[in-house]
Amino acid sequence: MSAKIEEQKSKAVRTLGTMFEYLGLNAELKVEEKNSKIAIKILSEDAGRIIGRKGQSLESLQMLLNRMLFNKDTEFPRVILDIDGYAGFRNDSFDKTEEKRASGYSRSPNPHEESEEYPGNDENDDILRQQALDAAKEVKRWGDPVTLSRMNARDRRIIHITLQDDSEITTESVGEGSLKKVVISAKK
Repeated sequence: MSAKIEEQKSKAVRTLGTMFEYLGLNAELKVEEKNSKIAIKILSEDAGRIIGRKGQSLESLQMLLNRMLFNKDTEFPRVILDIDGYAGFRNDSFDKTEEKRASGYSRSPNPHEESEEYPGNDENDDILRQQALDAAKEVKRWGDPVTLSRMNARDRRIIHITLQDDSEITTESVGEGSLKKVVISAKK
């Protein structure tokens, strides 16, 4: 590993630690390099507060951290935050925002918006597939339905396709509007 990436990992952890200190949150941080990005795993008794409602606090914290680090060094790798398996990078919105900002585009993308401009990525698809498989495993083990958080049609489709061949599981989209929840339950 290069000295530069080690320095960047250290800076990312120090910056996030300072942010937590200002917010009055206690956390243990573990850092690693993952696919040319910096992944920081957060262990905290304040996990609920850090994640926030529907992951909004974690996503905002991650965006702010990336903006701070990227502002000083435009070659700084993207930082991904993960707490209790809940990652703040569902649709890679930081990368897309920075690409658009560099080209003069000022509107921030909605991470839940389905559009050709902001397609999902392989990493996001893999996370959704794993989330579907984990939920199916839980349903099979305990028998209770599992309801996933609201997501756009594209992400729901990945969940449905991932579990379509499982003879013990059924999936259903529930809710109104473009963002719906996926309920995974045992077949009767």
